[in-house]
Order: sequence, then structure tokens, then C-alpha cells
Amino acid sequence: MHALRIIEFDAVRHMLADRCDTPVGERAARELMPRFDPDGAWFEIDRTAEAETLLTDVGLSMSGLRDVGGNVKVAEKGGVLDGASLHQVGESLATMRAASDVLAARKDDLKLLWRLGHRLPSLPKLEDRLLYSLDGDGYVRDEASTELGALRKRKAGLSQRIIDKMQSYVSGRTRELLSDTVYTQRDGRYVIPLKSENKGKIKGIVHDTSASGATLFVEPDEVVALGNELRQAEAAERAEVERILRDLSSKVGAEGPSIRDGADAAGELDLVLAKARLGGDMRGCVPVRATGPYLRLKNARHPLIPRSECVPLSLEIGDDAGESVDVLLITGPNTGGKTVAIKTVGLCVAMAQAGLMPPAESMRIGCFRQIWADIGDEQSLQQSLSTFSGHIKNISEALGGLKPDALVLLDEVGAGTDPGEGAALARALLLAFQRRGAKVMASTHYGELKLLAANSPGFLNASMEFDLKSLRPTYHLLVGVPGSSHALKIAERYGVPKDVIEEATSGVSAEETDVAAMIEKLKSAEKRAQKAQSEADRLTASMRQVEKEAERKIAQAEEARRNVRERAASELEILLREIRIEAADIFEILKKDSSQAGFDKARARLKELQDLGREFVQETKPTPKREQPRPEAKITKGMTVRIEGLSQIGTVLDEPKGDQVLVQAGPLKMTCKLKDLMPVKVVSSGTPKARTGTLSVSKAMSAKTELHLRQMRAEDAQLELERFVDEAVLGGVPTLRIVHGKGEGILRKLVQDTLRRHKDVRSFRDGEPEEGGAGVTIVELR
Repeated sequence: MHALRIIEFDAVRHMLADRCDTPVGERAARELMPRFDPDGAWFEIDRTAEAETLLTDVGLSMSGLRDVGGNVKVAEKGGVLDGASLHQVGESLATMRAASDVLAARKDDLKLLWRLGHRLPSLPKLEDRLLYSLDGDGYVRDEASTELGALRKRKAGLSQRIIDKMQSYVSGRTRELLSDTVYTQRDGRYVIPLKSENKGKIKGIVHDTSASGATLFVEPDEVVALGNELRQAEAAERAEVERILRDLSSKVGAEGPSIRDGADAAGELDLVLAKARLGGDMRGCVPVRATGPYLRLKNARHPLIPRSECVPLSLEIGDDAGESVDVLLITGPNTGGKTVAIKTVGLCVAMAQAGLMPPAESMRIGCFRQIWADIGDEQSLQQSLSTFSGHIKNISEALGGLKPDALVLLDEVGAGTDPGEGAALARALLLAFQRRGAKVMASTHYGELKLLAANSPGFLNASMEFDLKSLRPTYHLLVGVPGSSHALKIAERYGVPKDVIEEATSGVSAEETDVAAMIEKLKSAEKRAQKAQSEADRLTASMRQVEKEAERKIAQAEEARRNVRERAASELEILLREIRIEAADIFEILKKDSSQAGFDKARARLKELQDLGREFVQETKPTPKREQPRPEAKITKGMTVRIEGLSQIGTVLDEPKGDQVLVQAGPLKMTCKLKDLMPVKVVSSGTPKARTGTLSVSKAMSAKTELHLRQMRAEDAQLELERFVDEAVLGGVPTLRIVHGKGEGILRKLVQDTLRRHKDVRSFRDGEPEEGGAGVTIVELR
């Protein structure tokens, strides 16, 4: 196709072929063509997207696949394949089976690749037979059959016996009869070098003589019989190898159709994977679907120019734009990058519609039905030249065969002839392509066409940026702004005398000078707008970052609040458990001693409970924030402190850093500000005064592990059981034994129902026979 050749699509195909693992994939890559039907193009794009996902997640290689189609067809017709060909079939079967297994595991999310995967044959028995019977060079292994192994063992034994015999001749008593002490072979038979004057002294068959006639090469009679046996063994070996190859070829032929179809599918899979690899190497993107003939590129690069040397371009053309852009007209100086920009667009479209990933940050495309191109060769890699007539011939063919929704690429449209006629012809051609439904990207130097693009619906000016300070092109594409050729400035830069430049300047009309000045003002305005937009984008990104940081801090605060609530609930539960135990003790006091002394003792214990509750309430109140940190309250490592605002006691883990320090509060470590910490006074025991310390320690010291409930009323038993479990929890006892007896099972049911509801009970069970059986319940606490 003429357009693909001009935009150098062949070079992309060669890059793709280099990333294929198989000869089949390489051939397909070199023959790759864009798809011009939307369904076909998007099928290829979507399949490449799946391949990219697969390679990112697990990776897959088809390097073990060989071009076996022709050999398999020979086997189908009854032919016998050599060992190397059969081994290649085995390797290919192993590769296809492995690929099929990978795709089968992902068939729900890689549906298009699975269409290839389910065609890949899984013939493990044939695969194993081929690879077990043959090595990589096609040599039939001894293990290929029992008969072959026995024959080779016999052959090796005969060979060794022959060698031993020959060694005895050259090193034994007959050594003096020989002209040399080395035995050799003639026509596959072992012989010794007998001096001609000793002829007959060693009986045997003469197989050869030396050139001088002084030496006879004799096979001794003792060796002749062994040699004959060896020949027979070799013949039998060859026959067995032939039988094995015929058998294996027959098995391959029987599966021929599925193997050949699988090899075709595997080659196609290799091509799709190569597309994804090439896309990754180019940092390409998966195109996004659009409607109608449409193209939007963001930071696209020419795939054949090194990334570090290529200036990216962004543009939009087609019917999906806000206003349909039918013709994008690029102007600017020579060597400014117009041709490269046009080729970049053509290659990106061709690559996308061939299922490749164009080298762009993003690409949105609606399928084009054709690609036509007429690009001057002055900047092509081949450096060949085209004439005006050649250009017109190509354009005439394009107009004659044009389909709606085609992409037309024209470089220096109308150039190479009289400027007036060329401009008029170029104007007519662009309007003709527009009327026929094509989308056009063209370059020109004609000022008349800039005005056409500025005033005609569907036309849009663009230009290649030129730095007036350095008088060099920047190769940036500016969409919406017409460009100037800057011929006089470039001539001045290259040393044309000043008087010549001044005379040329005086020959430029005032109107043309005004237009050029207007264009420069437009470019300046465009730059300022772009700079303002960049600043707006930066501020927007900064605000989003601030937003994210605020959300993160809110989430941290919520987490801290949740942790505080959990700790408070835990402490409250401990306090309530202690109160229940103390209340039970007070009732016991009153039961046992109803005198005034007993009442006084109970009253004192109740006061202790009241003090506990008051202390808890006081600790849960937020501490007013200090306006100024106390200068004497120096915080050091190991100090016990109260965390204000949380009413928590903690230990300082490190020396302060700046105005912050790391504090351990219960199971949590947190970074706190020094101003939020207040040292806690320590009692003589060396530990901070704790609200529940005395009770907890006393209960831990007196906690029991066994409770007897036999002969007790149900109400008393339940109270005693709850008290017993609470004390055990406070005392840190892991396992309890509750003796309730068997009887009618009433106490047993009461005990186990109570345990089932208790949140600190991990599990319980009936005792084992040696533990008391059903009359005992064993309890595991959390």
C-alpha cells in the first residue's frame, strides 16, 4: 500500500517482528496490515489490551514453538519424519499446552485471547512420548523402546570385546609383527597394521594396503566373527530406530489437524504478545474508542525517532470534536517538523488500526476507512525526490478511489509549480477532499491557504513553532495558530548579506507584513494562554493535594477517637467487673455479721466503691488545655506522663525531638506534642498511682481455679459462678474447673448457659473421665 510505504510503516513491522518469539509470528508481523473496518480494528486493539494485561500479571513466552506445520502435514500423509523434526513437534506441543493452561486460568477476563487459547492442543501423552524418546538433536534415546535399549547394550558389549582383542594385538606378543602400535578402521571394520613381510603370521582378512605396500591392514579372524555380530547389531538398531520414528510419525499424523490449527493459533498469539511488548518498549497507550472518523492525540511521538530526540505533539481532528475539524492545515518554516508531524499522525493511526499501541500518552480514535498519503521525500529516510507530476498523480488516484471517512495526509500540497496556480490548486483539492468526507492533515507555505483555514467551516490552522531569538525551530505543534515561513530570518541566519535581506524585505507588501505581525501576536497570545492554563492546572493539582491531606488528617482523627472510645469501654468494663466483685463481698460481710461493726465495715467498702467511681469519672473528663507549658515540666525518656485531652497514662519511649516525643499508652504507640504531656507523680512502689491497681492485684493473688457448686440452689450457684469467673478474669487465670455434679443435670445446664453468655469465656467442655466426666465443666478464658 502506497501510503503505508510513505509513512514508513514497514519499519514498525520490522520492530514488531523482532519482538516475536516464533518464525510464524515473525512472518505474520512482517505482513501486518491495518484494519479499516471498525469491528476488525477494535477486535485487534482489545486483544492487544488483554495481552498487555497478561504480560503485566504473569508473563508468557512462545519461544518453544517451532514452524512444524509442513512436517506435520507430511506425517498426516504417512511420511516418516526425522528425529529432529519430531522433537520440534514435541517442544511445540509443550509450549502450546503451557500457554493453554495460562489462558484457561484467565479465560473469564481474557476472553479474546482465550479464543486462541482453546485452539491450542493439549496432548500430554504424545508430548511426553516425543520428548522422552528423542533429544534436542533428534537422536533416538535408549529409553525409546526396550528393544532399542537391549540392542544398544549388546552393540556396546561387542564393541568393547573387539577393542579388547585389538588392544591385545597391538600391545601383546604380536606387537613386533606390526608397523605401528595403533589399530584403526577400514570400511567400518577394525584392522591392525601388519608388516607385509609378516603376511600370514596373523590370520585374517586384508582390507587395505599402504601406498608403499609395506603395510597390510588386516582384520584378525578372531575379530571377524565379532565384527559380523556388531554389524548385525547395528542393522537391528537401525531397523528399530526406523520403526520408532515411523510409529512416532504415525502418532503425530493422527493428531495432525489439531496440531496444525494449534500452531497457527500459537503463531497468532505470539504476534499479539509481540504487539504488547512493542507497546511497552515504546511506552505506548491502548487507544480509546470514539465514534466516527476521529483522532485525538496527547503527547504522541514518532515511533522511529529516539524518544530523547523527539518533541511530542497533541492534536484533534475529526467528527468527535466539539466542532468538526475536517482539515488541519500546518504552516511554518522548512525543517520545522511539518513532515514529521504528518508522518507521526499517519503512523499512530495505522498502528492503532493494526492493533498496536501508538507511542502517545493517550489516544482516542474512531476508525478511518482508508489512509491516503502524498508526502514529499525531501525529509524521508531514503532522500529520494518527487516531481510535481508525481504528486498530482498520487492525489488524482486518491480522489478517484476515495471512500468516506478516509484519512488524507498531504505534505506541501500544491507545491512545485507556479505559486499562484499552486495555491489555487491546493485550495480546490482541500475543499474536494472535505466534500468527499475525508479528514485531511496537510502542510503548506501558501498564505492564501492560511486565510482559507481561518475563514472556512471545518478548517483549522496549525503551525510549527519558531524561536525568533535563536532563529531555530522548536518542533512544537501549535494548534489554532497559523505560522510563517520566516524565510528572510532564516536566510539572514545562514549568512545572506544584510543589503540583500533589506532589499528582499522592501519587496514584501505592507499587507503581507501586517499579516505576519498579526500571526506573531497571535502566537504570543497563545503562549500566554498556555502559560496561564499551566499555572491554573498547577494550582488545581495543589488544591487537590491539600484536599487529600485534609481528608487523611480527618481519617487519622477519627481513628484516634475510635481508639480512645475502645480504651474507655475496656476500662469501664474492668471497673464494672471490680464493682460487681466488691458488691458481692459486701453482701457476704452483711450476711456473716449484722452487728454495727459489720455495717461499718460494709459502709467503708461502699465508700471505696464510691471513690473508685468518682476517680473514673474524673479521669474521663477532658483536661483543660494549658495555655503555656510549665517550664519545670521537663519531659525525658522513661518518664510516666498523662496525655491531656485523652486522659491517658503513658510512658515516654524516646528523648524528645523538637516539640514531639513518642509515647506508649496501653497497647498503642503515638507521637504527642510536649505541651500535651504532664508528668505523673509516682507512689513509693515506683509505679504511677492506678485507679484499679489494688483491687486487681489482690484478686490476682487470691484468684482460684476451681469452684464447687454441688448441693447449691440455682440462684446462689449462678451468683457464685459469675463472681468466680470475674475474679479469674481479673487474676489472669487461663483455665477453670467447675464441679456441679451430675444429678438431673440442672446445675450443669445452668453453668453452661451462663458460660455461653459470658464474653470473656473462649470455650468450655465436659470433663474427661479422669477429670470428673459430665459432673465437671472445664473452661478456657480469653
